[in-house]
Amino acid sequence: MKLYLFRHAQKAMDFSGDPDLTAEGHAQASKLLDKVIKNEMAVPTELWVSPKKRTQSTFRPLSKHYGLELQGQEALYEQQSDENLAQFRMRINRLLETMTDKKSDAVIYACTHYDWVVEAMAVIPSDKDLHTSEFSHWGPCQYIHFNVTAEGLFEFVEFKRISL
Repeated sequence: MKLYLFRHAQKAMDFSGDPDLTAEGHAQASKLLDKVIKNEMAVPTELWVSPKKRTQSTFRPLSKHYGLELQGQEALYEQQSDENLAQFRMRINRLLETMTDKKSDAVIYACTHYDWVVEAMAVIPSDKDLHTSEFSHWGPCQYIHFNVTAEGLFEFVEFKRISL
């Protein structure tokens, strides 16, 4: 199974609590689609998003082009105010375990938030040390790609950002 774990594209600044993307963020989402079309990234078989508009908008071009449903995953939501760090990491772990149960030919694109991906680096069972400063900052539309083995090991492939 392949996993591409994304932080959403650049979000707009508003006070709604659920901002959409900026024009640059929408351009990043389109660029992501271009990279997949050009075979620079694997074609997704599943698109997982948090309930927030910005994650859904990041994957909407992929969804429309490939006819894939955006699958809302509550577990990809940011850390909640009533959730301590241990509970947040447990929620992340449960979702990672769900991913490892997928078929070996699945290609999951998961879009979430800064705090989620940073905490995921602390719990992902990887062949690479994800606790280094290299993985401590995630810009908009940054992603990490893993090949996930049948034994549940997340084999590191690349860490990149969709740049314009």
